[in-house]
Amino acid sequence: MAFGNSSETRIAYVAEASFGVTPATPTFAALRTTGGGVRTNKRTVVSDELRADRNVIDEVLVGLGAGGAYPFELSYGSLDPFLAAALRGAWATNVLKNGVTPSYFTIEETVELGTTDSFSRFTGATVNTLSLAIPAQGKITGSLGLMAQKETLASAIISGATYSAASTEPVVNSSSHLAALSITGISPALKLRQLNLEINNNLRERPVLGSLFSEEFGAGRLDVTGTFEAYLEGGGQYQAVLDHASGALAFTMGAATTKKYTVSLPKIILLDGVRQVGGNADDVILSVPFRAVYDTTAACSIQITRAVV
Repeated sequence: MAFGNSSETRIAYVAEASFGVTPATPTFAALRTTGGGVRTNKRTVVSDELRADRNVIDEVLVGLGAGGAYPFELSYGSLDPFLAAALRGAWATNVLKNGVTPSYFTIEETVELGTTDSFSRFTGATVNTLSLAIPAQGKITGSLGLMAQKETLASAIISGATYSAASTEPVVNSSSHLAALSITGISPALKLRQLNLEINNNLRERPVLGSLFSEEFGAGRLDVTGTFEAYLEGGGQYQAVLDHASGALAFTMGAATTKKYTVSLPKIILLDGVRQVGGNADDVILSVPFRAVYDTTAACSIQITRAVV
């Protein structure tokens, strides 16, 4: 019997028209990821029954859910459906704003085992969290945090299923593929060495009587937060933090014309930042967390534009 190799694992997805229902004869698209994965989460309770011999009589299965994360290296077009799911919106003329409409997927993990492969299918999957990490002189990476209704196992593909290959678009880096980075409301202008962005839909399961599985997930408020690290160049930069100042954050990522994204947070509020004084060989760094809030002009908290020149 062959052992499974992570290097031969295929992760694929297809959109669902109805929560938890994989389309007939689905066309799966390969997901570009660097590892991770979704797994079943079992919920059990231990019997409290009294026994003279002190033994536990049973541990009862009471619920099943699924969740996990897929880390990724950013490339153009590879994650567009998941960006829409993360913002609970829809692309309109290449513009995506945060909204209230959920979208769901079937995620299929295929482990190559020789004659008979192993398939795990997670239905009713959606994006709970999405993170983006932009370091100086590095790859732009992130993570998709998913929740799913349930997992089913199989030893063959779904009848009639087809698979499209992953794109070969280059991995985006922060040195030559990042442009138009600006944070308004702070003077002098910041020179960043790190930028992190977090999107959290605060999803929750909805258990019901008579079922091990959740109904369609409930959604809490959208949290769009992040942190930036900048080289301290002027007292006014830290004063903006103390003043609880607001501004706008925007940046463009991409390796080629018309294959770029512009991420815009039209209104951010600076939170509990700090000047970090290190040792003799360190720079003084301004580390500032921030929160994006609703902007009346843009009518959103976050906007992503694709196909940017």
